Amino acid sequence: MTIKIGRPKQSGTKQEPVRASLIEAAILCFSEYGFDKVSTRKVALAAGVDAAMIRYYFGSKTGLFSAAIQETLAPVLKQLQMDLSPNTPPNPLLLMQTYYRMIATSPMLPKLIQQVLNQPDNPQVFSILTGVIDNLLKRSEKWIDAFEQQHKINPNLNSEWVRLSFISLMIFPVLAPQYLQDQLGVKLKEDWLLDLANHNQTLLEQGLFTSPVIPVSNKNKGKLS
Repeated sequence: MTIKIGRPKQSGTKQEPVRASLIEAAILCFSEYGFDKVSTRKVALAAGVDAAMIRYYFGSKTGLFSAAIQETLAPVLKQLQMDLSPNTPPNPLLLMQTYYRMIATSPMLPKLIQQVLNQPDNPQVFSILTGVIDNLLKRSEKWIDAFEQQHKINPNLNSEWVRLSFISLMIFPVLAPQYLQDQLGVKLKEDWLLDLANHNQTLLEQGLFTSPVIPVSNKNKGKLS
C-alpha cells in the first residue's frame, strides 16, 4: 500500500488529533533529547500512534520539525501581520498575550529553540528554525516602524533600540535559563504569563521609575532667608 504524504482531506475527523499529538510529542522529544537523537518511532510512541503516521502527515522527521515550529509560532506571526494592517493600530498587549498563550500551550518550545540555535549540528533544522525567526524579526521591525509613523514612540529613546527593548522584555522570561526562571519566580503557565503581559503593558505606557523628586531642602538651597 502506498502512503500519501500530507494532510488528509477529512479535516475535523479523528485523524486531526493524531496530527496534533505528533506535533506536541515532537516538541517534547526534540527539546529533551535533541533532534538527531530522536527517531520517528520514539516520537510516535510518545504520541501513542503508529510511526507510519509521521510520513503520512509530514513526509519525514524534518518535515515534522518544520510543521511543529511553523504551526506553533503561527498565532504570533498572524497577530503581527494583523497589526501591520493600515486599519489596525499595533497592539502590544494583544501581541504579548498571543505569544504567552502560545508558550503556555507549548512550554517546551523555548528549550527546543535554545537547543537548536546553540548547537546547530543539523544545518537543515537550523535553517528551518532561523527562517521562521527571521520572518518574526522582519515583521517586528515593520511593527515598530508603524508605531513610529503614528508618533507613539518616545522621542527621547534610541529608535534603533526600541525593538530590542520590546523583544527583550517580552521573550526573556521564557528563554532565560531554568536557574534564573526559578530565582525570578517565572512560571510558564497561562495565568501567570497573562499577568506578566499586563505588567509589561503598564511598564511600556508608564515607565519603570517615577520622576525624580527634588527634596524640599535642596529646593531652598541658595535662597535668601
